[in-house]
Amino acid sequence: MRAYKASAHKVVFGWFDNSKKVPASQGQSIIAVPDSLDYLVLTSPANLNTRELNEVGTIRTNKSIKTLYEINYATIRAAYDAELLAFQGNKDNAGKTFTSFNTYLVDSVQAKLALCDKYNYDGVVMTFSGKSKIYLDEDEKTETIGLENDFIGIAKDWKGRHTDKMLVLAGKPQNITDQTIFDLVSYIIISCEAATSESAVTYLMTKAAVTGVPTNKLLPLVTLYSLDTSDTKTGYWINGTCAAVGAAEWAASDHDTFTVAGLALDNINNDYYHVSFVYPNVRKAISIINPTVKK
Repeated sequence: MRAYKASAHKVVFGWFDNSKKVPASQGQSIIAVPDSLDYLVLTSPANLNTRELNEVGTIRTNKSIKTLYEINYATIRAAYDAELLAFQGNKDNAGKTFTSFNTYLVDSVQAKLALCDKYNYDGVVMTFSGKSKIYLDEDEKTETIGLENDFIGIAKDWKGRHTDKMLVLAGKPQNITDQTIFDLVSYIIISCEAATSESAVTYLMTKAAVTGVPTNKLLPLVTLYSLDTSDTKTGYWINGTCAAVGAAEWAASDHDTFTVAGLALDNINNDYYHVSFVYPNVRKAISIINPTVKK
């Protein structure tokens, strides 16, 4: 498996919900993820307990799986808006000023990046979609670029001081003004969770492959299905195909304007719960894009 990971192949990222600190089943255990996964992205990166740290070390040593976590601009923005609303709704704060979003953003990103050293992660995924500048007036454009520079600039500075760590970008690279970030990232993940067909994935990937974006670093992100049996749409394409499997077949195909570097899968925990075979769709997706891999 270590030889396979070191060879040229299409990589696979898996987003993993590690919020259950005392697992009720193997489906909530880091150690149980498929050996052929390349990168595991933990959704609860802070406060890792001894079991989690041991399991992260084990999959790194025995399976050559690197563990990362995500820092999402939109999530930080939502948290700020909620705190601002609560502040404004408290009559005791009348006449007081809440911190600016710029300051909040910088402080939040720096605090989250510190987790990489604290828990010895292998790297981070910085998620930023931004805005198209075409329809913005000058003031809006200045504000947008300023916030982008804060988020992207901190990531660039961090990478310069952590050359041994991996930096991955996710979101919409076509909206990023400072394209020097692309030279520092190993991969660029394009959000395709809302796509319901191969053509929809192609459309989103093509939109991202603008001039200046390295088209050999791109890979789509799709999601696994929901455990809610009444939800028949999440994780499926319009023709009924599991999105993970459909996206893998798409990624394994040749494309004119870009080379697909691999595949990213959200909510992989949900694929564990099968009677005869755990993680069947994740394993199938990996074997499709890398036919010689051992499951």
